[in-house]
Amino acid sequence: MKSIYQISLPCLMLGIAICANPTTQPWSKQMIRKDFVTEGIAVADVTGDNVPDIVAGHLIHEGPDFGKSMAFRPGQIYPIAEYAKNSFLTFTSDVNHDQQRDIIMVGWPGKEITLYLHPGKIGEEWKSHVIIKEAATESPVWIDLTGDGKEEIVCMKQGCFGYYTADWSDATKPWTWNAVSEKRTNTPYQHGLGAGDLNGDGKNDIIEKDGWFEQPDSLSEKWKWHALSKKCKGGSQMLVHDFDTDGDNDIVTSLDGHGYGLGWYENLGKKQNDEMIYHEILPEDPKQQGVDGLQFSQLHALALCDFDKDGRMDFVTGKRYWAHGEKDPGSLDPALTVIFFNRAKGNSVQWTSQVIEQDGGVGCDVIATDINRDGKPDVAVGSKKGIFILKQ
Repeated sequence: MKSIYQISLPCLMLGIAICANPTTQPWSKQMIRKDFVTEGIAVADVTGDNVPDIVAGHLIHEGPDFGKSMAFRPGQIYPIAEYAKNSFLTFTSDVNHDQQRDIIMVGWPGKEITLYLHPGKIGEEWKSHVIIKEAATESPVWIDLTGDGKEEIVCMKQGCFGYYTADWSDATKPWTWNAVSEKRTNTPYQHGLGAGDLNGDGKNDIIEKDGWFEQPDSLSEKWKWHALSKKCKGGSQMLVHDFDTDGDNDIVTSLDGHGYGLGWYENLGKKQNDEMIYHEILPEDPKQQGVDGLQFSQLHALALCDFDKDGRMDFVTGKRYWAHGEKDPGSLDPALTVIFFNRAKGNSVQWTSQVIEQDGGVGCDVIATDINRDGKPDVAVGSKKGIFILKQ
């Protein structure tokens, strides 16, 4: 049964949040499909017509209107009480250098990652290759970690943090695991992961909920551990960017992908040994309000984007609706999708919010990019609420 608190408190806070930014323009929603087929999507031109498409689970929705879809592998529609077990995150890349984007599908945490090679002609078979047999954490990262101009997959294996590298002469071969830590957990469902240069040495580091691993001068050396001050359960993607524009990268992270809390770590720089100071955006206490009187739970996906084109990087997040059914705090509350705008406040940051959708939320991922090429960033989501695009 829904409690009075579950119904009334978020609605009250939602009203406060909307009123807090009366000058922001409304967003429109394009519903592509209402079925639950994936926990995360990719936006890329996979059909070769120079128009972005949407890869969602086993389907490719063709842009620009996304009304036509085709299956590139076997798949299904899932009940929302279950999980899209073979489609948690999706990446695209031309891994075999044939000028066509291939699809990399991250399945169940702790299980396989599968590469689907573009057949060269839409309608033909996409051949599948299991490139990784164990990729733990809820949000693996696709990034050029090592600085070699090629992407790696940052994740966990057998409780250790690290990354997988490909043999780019044949990326269908099993990828090679490179551990950067000792065993840190017994669960494959670890929440909270990111990558970026935190100490300004030009090398990307690996960030997890409790701290970060500093990339050494040589990849054969040990990665140095730095603890973060805020202890939490872990949320989702941990965003690395110089939010306060002081010359060093900071971190934005949710605190609990199935609870409450959102904040950012201010990097104090080399003069203070890269100390990271935590600042609250949304409190961990569900009864307390955060920025613009806002509060909501299950911030299971975050993405960077300069939504208002002011030169300062913002981010989008939202509720991962029904992630564990009714088991999570606030699971029955509205599935909000929210942009947090990065405003200058002296030498620091003032965050302001805009609720752009009240019945959408996020999945295990959220995409921020200009999908319709009108010069304004959009938001795309694949989740238990279906596949949809939010447009400015």
